[in-house]
Amino acid sequence: MQTPLTVRLATLDVLRETTIPLFLSPVPSRATLRDWFDRARIPRFKANPLARRGGGPVYYSVAAVEKFLRSRTLPGGL
Repeated sequence: MQTPLTVRLATLDVLRETTIPLFLSPVPSRATLRDWFDRARIPRFKANPLARRGGGPVYYSVAAVEKFLRSRTLPGGL
């Protein structure tokens, strides 16, 4: 029996390709998504937390993104 693969962190580009199209079509721009995620206080992480600007990719919590999108796209926020 195979267990489903669970992803905890993903970059914005990966989220735009995999998770977000399941909830929204068309997929919003990177700038719009970043603004939404910042306003919703979705946790994000850097591969190198000591790096300043341009210090590598930023990863978002996939579970938090899914919860946010469900609350915004389903009737009654279910």
